[in-house]
Amino acid sequence: MTDSDRTNDVTRPNTHPADTRGRGIDAPALSNEDRRMARIGVGCFTTFIGTISGAMVGVLVAVGFTFGTRCEPLDGLPACNWHMFALGGAIIGGLTLPVLVLSRLRRRERAGT
Repeated sequence: MTDSDRTNDVTRPNTHPADTRGRGIDAPALSNEDRRMARIGVGCFTTFIGTISGAMVGVLVAVGFTFGTRCEPLDGLPACNWHMFALGGAIIGGLTLPVLVLSRLRRRERAGT
């Protein structure tokens, strides 16, 4: 297909679902209460996800620490003092992920998109 065979983009109908009436650019603005409830939902969900993922990263760090210090973990445990690393990772992940996501949402709201 060459450029001369293509139809003009202006004459081609826009079929993307986000550009239909009632969505996208023409969507009605959310009320402050709706925005607040959406932020609460997103914040709670990302806190849960951040806590779980942070704890997993903390255990991974504990395994590296155990390997580096040549500590001998008990049978069936992934690393020495893994629970302390998991707790630290869970706290860090549970705080940072919601802060990053909500700050990104607020920036998007201020931009008007």
